[in-house]
Amino acid sequence: MRIGRTGLVVLTSVFVAGAALAHEGATGVVKERMDLMSDIGDQMKIIGTMMKSGPYDTAALAAASGKIAAHGGPAMLKLFPEGSIQEKSEAKQEIWTDWPKFQAYAGELEASAQALQDLAEEGAGKELTGPAFGTLAGTCKSCHESFRVKK
Repeated sequence: MRIGRTGLVVLTSVFVAGAALAHEGATGVVKERMDLMSDIGDQMKIIGTMMKSGPYDTAALAAASGKIAAHGGPAMLKLFPEGSIQEKSEAKQEIWTDWPKFQAYAGELEASAQALQDLAEEGAGKELTGPAFGTLAGTCKSCHESFRVKK
């Protein structure tokens, strides 16, 4: 999936704004995962702004993508124990009925963020990190389309 730079910034802004409103009243593991998703959104916004118009800083890019990678894979999966839905949860029941697909997205998030971090640590320019960010953003978008309640 290919997303333009403007689309990436808009996409990450929507994630961040929506997360702030949804967290009020959430508790326990639901609150923990909402906080995790909010942090991912914050990091995506940092990267998206950098890719679109902000100063390009490989150290900041590596830090932000590293934080996202740390939230993916097993770290994300542990925050989705079966049946952990509350009124404030944005998780769809399909997470648990199609767990292998959700696991794959969590793994793709970790891997694509790690790939972006590696590129940044190698000092790669936007011509390489831009497409890598597009892959990462595409993973977020695909997972949200499949497993997040539209509000």
